[in-house]
Amino acid sequence: MSTPLPPRPPQPPRTDQGSLGLGIGLAWACLVAGYTASSVIAGLMMQGAPTDLRDALAVFALLLPWLLMVGLIVWLAQRGQTRTAIGIAVGIGSIIGVALLLVAACFGLLSGTNFH
Repeated sequence: MSTPLPPRPPQPPRTDQGSLGLGIGLAWACLVAGYTASSVIAGLMMQGAPTDLRDALAVFALLLPWLLMVGLIVWLAQRGQTRTAIGIAVGIGSIIGVALLLVAACFGLLSGTNFH
């Protein structure tokens, strides 16, 4: 007779939590691709829409990429890829930082001129 095999040792927990760089890249890709797609879709939808609806569609089109990023953060965090979710949050911070730097640069360029 053969002896039974010993029980297998427990499997180590899954350590793949994603990549921080992938999250930052996903945030920027969502911004660029999201605004490209939402502007095309909103432009097509606004051609025959009344003015009240146009304003609502414009606001919704501007919020779509940001809602996509927040949705990706929640979805990736639920799947256990917390580093990628944190990377998307860092990417959102870098997007805001770049926007602030661009605004400051524009005001810096215009401060030496007589633009009022």
